[in-house]
Amino acid sequence: MPNKDDEKPQFIPMDEDIAEWLKDPEFVREYERQKPEFDRECAIHDARMKRRKARAALVRAVKAKLSGVWAYLTGGIDGRVF
Repeated sequence: MPNKDDEKPQFIPMDEDIAEWLKDPEFVREYERQKPEFDRECAIHDARMKRRKARAALVRAVKAKLSGVWAYLTGGIDGRVF
């Protein structure tokens, strides 16, 4: 496949299409009907991502604390089995 660095990617402008869709009353009714469910799903997804980030931060904090405790208890031995 030839390298075409000089060509810019071609994007399809959606502004005209969306303007046409919004003129259609059936589309607007269906959009308004589905919007609350979509917003609810977005809120659920955002809450899951927030919980996932909080859980990852907690795990990192516990690991850091445990590694410090291990170093204190063993006098700096890194955990290798002799």
